Amino acid sequence: MSKQIAIIAIDGSNIVSTVRSTLLQKTTATLSLAAGISAALFSSYTAAEQLRRVQLLEEQVSVLEEQQAETNRVNNVTVNGFFTLSAGMASNDAGYAGYDKTLDYVPETKVGLQAAFEVTESTFLIAQLVARAEQHWRPEMEWAFLSHTFDNDLTVRAGRLRVPLYMYSDYLEVNFAQPWLRPPEEIYAVVPVSSYEGIDFVYTIPFDEADWQFQGFTGVGSDPDEETGFGTDVEYDDVMGLSTTFSYNSFSVRASYVLATLNSGQGYVPGTALETKLVNFTDSDASFLGLGASYDDGDLLVVAEWTRSKVDGSGLATSATNYSGNWQDVDSAYISVAYRFGNITPYVTYAIMETTDDDERADATTQSIFDAGASAGTDPAVKANGTNQAIFDVQRSTYSAGFRYDINANMALKFDVTYSDDFANTSGGLTGNVSQAEEDTLVYTTSLNMVF
Repeated sequence: MSKQIAIIAIDGSNIVSTVRSTLLQKTTATLSLAAGISAALFSSYTAAEQLRRVQLLEEQVSVLEEQQAETNRVNNVTVNGFFTLSAGMASNDAGYAGYDKTLDYVPETKVGLQAAFEVTESTFLIAQLVARAEQHWRPEMEWAFLSHTFDNDLTVRAGRLRVPLYMYSDYLEVNFAQPWLRPPEEIYAVVPVSSYEGIDFVYTIPFDEADWQFQGFTGVGSDPDEETGFGTDVEYDDVMGLSTTFSYNSFSVRASYVLATLNSGQGYVPGTALETKLVNFTDSDASFLGLGASYDDGDLLVVAEWTRSKVDGSGLATSATNYSGNWQDVDSAYISVAYRFGNITPYVTYAIMETTDDDERADATTQSIFDAGASAGTDPAVKANGTNQAIFDVQRSTYSAGFRYDINANMALKFDVTYSDDFANTSGGLTGNVSQAEEDTLVYTTSLNMVF
């Protein structure tokens, strides 16, 4: 399984050209044999016949060279893929991980292809294309970058890159490479953007039994309206950050810090027809801080992460013409323990998330949004503030238990039960629970994951 994960997390550095070498040897032997036979026969041919024979040999050599070049091009490309088929349902319609009371295959089912083209021994072109069922199988380019490693082991990559926020950012789309059925939503679903266009610099300092990697990056990103859930695109400008990972034997620790400027159009409140400026970002400063640690000795796996995301300058609605964009500041954390018993890996996870800026939002009631005639008779500021409380105040605790069964080196079956509660008079951060009708939710999910 580790071999497959290494292939999926491709950086192009291990592409091998053994076939190229073999065919080159065969080509050389063929040409030598042809030359020997020709030399023996040339003495009995006229000058014209000898010239024709030479031209024929040159044509054969040209064909062999073209075949060799084509073989080289094929050998320089590595293509891998991954697939996840999920099915799940919940005890209610709160919407945790996208599931409700109806059995659904759409929220987490996806397929992806990854390709690496070896330009030179130190330069690679790498791409990842993902199509998701929830987006009607519309292909989306998650990665598309050129990577070059210099003689001093500094790697520079430019193009569409993954934002390195989390411990499992490199395997974010590849569920096969993760111990759980899904990464904890309380951490991995807080920041909606996963990729950006820009450049990064990766440098690893090796020690006797340890490695210390640094990754600096800058660029721009965007989150389309179908992913924000607010009916408007969100642009992430001036993205810049640094992540570092220190690994020693079975231990790894990681830290990441990212800054960005947010801009967006005017959006809508999930679950309602209310047009609002609650997500109308205008040069809003955003920051992300993440800390993580893991222990993995091949049998026991313990991993934990803590994150803090903030958007400054959101403001409060004070009148019909003065209500600027809002987005919650969130602290999240989880700890997970798994143990590998041969092909079976059971796991348990505890996760929490809570908004830290509730006092910055007006203390208005959510009911004003849903009462008949509210949209026509209520001051926009009150409606905006009520919606603030309903959507952006978040608190929940989540407990997950499940197992992974490795069918073979390329395929794994997973099952997960997740219970989320402690909403504390909030929506719990679930778009299906804006009215706060549900105080908890229970979700059952199974998935088939494979790499190829």
